[in-house]
Amino acid sequence: MAEKDWIRQYFAPLAKAPGAAGLTDDTAEISKGYGPLIATVDAMVEGVHFFADDPVETIARKLVRVNVSDILGSGAVPREALLTLGWPQAGRNPGQIGTFADSFGTELDRWGILLAGGDTVMTPGGLFLSLTLTGECLGPAPVRRGGGKAGDDVWVTGEIGAARRGYLWKTQGLGEAGWLNALQVPELPPLEAAGLISAHASAAMDISDGLLGDLSSLAAASGLGAQIDLDQVPFAGGAASLEEMIDLSSWGDDYQLLFAAPPQAAGFIQDFGLRVTRIGRLAEGAGLVASHCGKPVNLPETLAFEHGRVGGPAARS
Repeated sequence: MAEKDWIRQYFAPLAKAPGAAGLTDDTAEISKGYGPLIATVDAMVEGVHFFADDPVETIARKLVRVNVSDILGSGAVPREALLTLGWPQAGRNPGQIGTFADSFGTELDRWGILLAGGDTVMTPGGLFLSLTLTGECLGPAPVRRGGGKAGDDVWVTGEIGAARRGYLWKTQGLGEAGWLNALQVPELPPLEAAGLISAHASAAMDISDGLLGDLSSLAAASGLGAQIDLDQVPFAGGAASLEEMIDLSSWGDDYQLLFAAPPQAAGFIQDFGLRVTRIGRLAEGAGLVASHCGKPVNLPETLAFEHGRVGGPAARS
């Protein structure tokens, strides 16, 4: 099937944005919201961000979610999307395109996202995908990483390390098969998290490269250091040792939200109705200080997954 036929059959029916023009033009008109508009883009490459044998429907869902987490972490809600799809010339059944489109459309609907346009190409390599997503801020401006103040509490939503557990089961047969879904389709906080971030966070971001590394990045962007109590981190499935805590908090693919907020906001945050946990605070100085059982912890030199590594998920072991 020709690429234009893919668009007509599979993706034009999904293009519900007012400015999409049925995907018949080279440009799309992006709608203006009541609040400031922001945009993010994330790409996913076969063998780097997902395994070649992952079900194509989970790949579609993960593509949407890794972008949604960026929008939520800015105190905004997702609005319109542009999709780039690079489909392999060989090695994948063309019938999978329809399966991908169905799952992609369902995931867009889940988050209230309207497809506005995109591009499809054939590639001599593996499957390649990219999604550009706009968001509408719930406040007067997006919440940035660099707004934290010394003394702010540090919070996380949900659990940390579920994707790591899925990877260990996939590659080594360790743990339980049920964790695999967390690797293939990460669990995000609900849309309401955008309101929490907008109303109370001084600095925020999603956790994609590992809690420890991302906390270091947030603190550095704010010109500060950070302190984290590993005993307070909500590890998926718990953590039996310090070694396991460090492993789960430095691997990534969590896509939960990490944010700083003034201590006086703690009551509002805890009563917001979301699962949130206070794990540390921002402090004067630089760098990350961790503790376990009340004692300082010597952290490894590498605190986060580095996207430049060759081999993708295998490089995270």
